[in-house]
Amino acid sequence: MLAIKIDNVKTFMNQLLIGNTFDSFSLIEASITTFNHFSIDGTLHPDFFDTDIRNSLTESGRVYSLWKELKSYCYSLTKGRIPPLQFKYVFCIPPLHAASVCQSALEFHVDPAVKNFVFNIQYKNQELICTTGVAFSTFTLDKSAESLWDSLIVSYLRKNQLDYHNL
Repeated sequence: MLAIKIDNVKTFMNQLLIGNTFDSFSLIEASITTFNHFSIDGTLHPDFFDTDIRNSLTESGRVYSLWKELKSYCYSLTKGRIPPLQFKYVFCIPPLHAASVCQSALEFHVDPAVKNFVFNIQYKNQELICTTGVAFSTFTLDKSAESLWDSLIVSYLRKNQLDYHNL
């Protein structure tokens, strides 16, 4: 697990809420506190969709909404002169996408026990803290998936010129 503090909150938030830097991430959940507390469950409900979209979701194995589908709602809750009191976004890389990223980036085979690569963003007390994690379907002592994910996140932040320091 990696814990980092974002140095330039404004730049990070612009890329998160306005840019497309995190659009390919899936949103597991969002929690935003402004004048009220707002909570978003990123889980898709296939029964809501017509047959074609429902079949497409089933075939792809997609469980969560993509960030690009929900960020405008989150942005509308946080924009304004006064910053939110706090927020938390829990993202993941879909397993199929994570496997291809990992294999192409570091020639690493992703253990089938890996369910999700998770990236948490939490704003509280005017600080923005990000943490990483890996969700497994079974217990393992092997930490190579966590190390891989941590290094991919560090590379991703550097590539997108998002300054941070380790906690």
